[in-house]
Amino acid sequence: MEETPPKKTTDYSKAVAPLLTVLGISVGAWQFTSQMSHESKMEFSRSMYTKKLQAYEQVGKAVGDLLVVPHDEQLWISAGDTLAFDSCLERFRTCYWGVLPLVEDSAVETAMIQFKDMARFYRRGENDYHDLAREGMSLMNACNKSLENH
Repeated sequence: MEETPPKKTTDYSKAVAPLLTVLGISVGAWQFTSQMSHESKMEFSRSMYTKKLQAYEQVGKAVGDLLVVPHDEQLWISAGDTLAFDSCLERFRTCYWGVLPLVEDSAVETAMIQFKDMARFYRRGENDYHDLAREGMSLMNACNKSLENH
């Protein structure tokens, strides 16, 4: 009885198996890396949103404090209230130069500058309270829109 020689595997099949293994591992590693990168970006985005929200809350408080400083019936700041106004304006400037430049967008930056200028004009008696309040609302609207767009 004649024995049949064992079947030889071709060189082709020997080369394909390791290539498929390497390909499978590479695809798995790429998927894992891609997922981690996406999660990292999402975490960074959430962190920036939280920082932006906190900064805008500080700005809102500073604007609100400026707007509730008493003013007389002619809608001008009274001489007795300039100290309180200056104190509130200093808190606004702290926001303006503090954390806000790290998180604000161009619309909020423009609104901050306009409000800062209007507060200076109001303090000197060049504009009335309604002008200051209008710029304060514009600034808060810019902050809200910035958060919505984030």
